[in-house]
Amino acid sequence: MDRNLPRLYKDYGEYSNYRNFPLDLDGLKPVERRVLLSAFKIARNSFVKSRQIDAYTIGHYHPHGECYGTVVQLVNQGFLDGQGNFGSKAGVEPTGAAAPRYTECKIGRKTLDLAFKYVDYVPWVDTELSDKEPKFLPTMFPICLLGQEYTQGIGFGFKSLIPCYTLNDLYKRLQLLLGIRKHKVIISPISDCQVLSKEDVLENLLKTGKEKIEMKGLFKSIPSQNKAIIKSWPPGKRFETILGKFEKELNDGMIGFSDLSTNETIIEFQVLRDRNRDKIYQDFVKKLDSVLTGSVSFENIMVDVNQKVVLRSIDQMLLRTFEVFSDVNVTMLKTEIEKTQKQIDEYVLLERIKPHLLVAIKEGYSIKKAAEAIYEIIRIPEETTIFLVNKYKISKLLELKTDTTELERIKKSFEDNLTNKNQFVLEQYDAYCK
Repeated sequence: MDRNLPRLYKDYGEYSNYRNFPLDLDGLKPVERRVLLSAFKIARNSFVKSRQIDAYTIGHYHPHGECYGTVVQLVNQGFLDGQGNFGSKAGVEPTGAAAPRYTECKIGRKTLDLAFKYVDYVPWVDTELSDKEPKFLPTMFPICLLGQEYTQGIGFGFKSLIPCYTLNDLYKRLQLLLGIRKHKVIISPISDCQVLSKEDVLENLLKTGKEKIEMKGLFKSIPSQNKAIIKSWPPGKRFETILGKFEKELNDGMIGFSDLSTNETIIEFQVLRDRNRDKIYQDFVKKLDSVLTGSVSFENIMVDVNQKVVLRSIDQMLLRTFEVFSDVNVTMLKTEIEKTQKQIDEYVLLERIKPHLLVAIKEGYSIKKAAEAIYEIIRIPEETTIFLVNKYKISKLLELKTDTTELERIKKSFEDNLTNKNQFVLEQYDAYCK
């Protein structure tokens, strides 16, 4: 037996988990991040064919096969804007999306503001191809906690199911964790079902990242017509399982059903027998109420920057992304202060150089000879003069207004925001969550 096999098997398992579970810094799987990045690159200003985004992702970042399923998922989650038929999960049988040549999408403004505002200020790393990609997206909230569908992942010895919440609920919980809110904030996962679990169970999910949540599907009872309309059932339950509970009633012709779903689930059950009609209906509704009750076991399995599997609580995820977003803001502000100061320094030098450069040009000097003459007069290094002349071009340089007042104001604004970092960051959260 090859002694390297256990290590290779372990390496494969870790790589598999890295691809199948979200990163705890932004809440995205690699393929999701890469599809969003591709849309950011080629579909910021207008809709493009979904096939283009799929092909761009495969060709630049993710050479592991078609990504259209992820494109569809991100559209249905609301992170990409879509045009065309992206399928539906309503009703008994989910309908698939149209072929990628028939659908279009673009990255939406909310996603740009959420995760791409400061993408240039995070580390970029090599992909399996020649392109580089951001190590993570500098998002204000873990993206897997947003959207409309729970994030699932199956990896090497682990299985993940991560709930999602409304944006406002997540922000309220984050404010509690930061000490901004003083009163208890317990939030419940988004669901098309009624959440039955008590607050202490919901809070345990927030604090530990692992909990079983009781839910009950929604249905509307219409006694006057002996009808009941099912609108949802707990995640993890299949409609076939629900039907199986009424096998006798269906086989005996006591009840029947029709799937009237389009954009939302509408499954209509009707009592078919005239004899004992009301009794059959009452028994059916009572049984249906029990059948539509179930539970969902959440477990927030993710990977960290070292590609190690970790269990993260909702609270940890919220605080982690807040800290990372704050750190990226610091990097951005320091970078912009440095760039602005460099611009100010250049303008100060240009103000000193311009009069002498104008004289040198009138005398017919070359740039090199002009730089030498300027050095002799005001001791600015020749290479500095040549660099500035090449950067701004002579015609632009002589017309350029080198007053630094506005630049000083901009720099002061960056410095004030850096000094009041928490306020600056929270103002961005407030604006986004309005």
